[in-house]
Amino acid sequence: MKITMKHKILFSDADRLIERYYEGLTTVEEEKQLRDFLSQPNLPERFKPEQAIFGYFNRKKQKPQFRILPYVRWASVAAVVAFAVFSAHLFTAENKVNYAYIDGEKITNTQEIKSHALASLSDVSSKNNEVEDGINSLNDNQLVEQQLDVFSELK
Repeated sequence: MKITMKHKILFSDADRLIERYYEGLTTVEEEKQLRDFLSQPNLPERFKPEQAIFGYFNRKKQKPQFRILPYVRWASVAAVVAFAVFSAHLFTAENKVNYAYIDGEKITNTQEIKSHALASLSDVSSKNNEVEDGINSLNDNQLVEQQLDVFSELK
């Protein structure tokens, strides 16, 4: 069994440091040497209690590890989904162009469509006076009374 030591502390020096540690006389540097010595694998059985004590303190001082790999996976999945949605929207979106069919011809020029619409509206209002006649008939009280009489007889 070969024991490799990090800081080349002899077993007798380690025993002396352990005694000083229990008496509260060690310096920070000595405790670091002792911690490094006791963190080695394959130490003799007589160092197991101290190794357990320092192992407990080492575990206590360890910071929780942050693993980035799961976040990278989720971010890449989210990026792929966002790209797919954006691509689908981009390629399926229709060209929104205003158009009208006038005399069987498709016209996309909005100014021309507006001029045709205004011309047809002016034709409707100048040719037929039906709208004005309807409005005038609403103001005719005699006609309203006749219609009310017809409805009252239906009861």
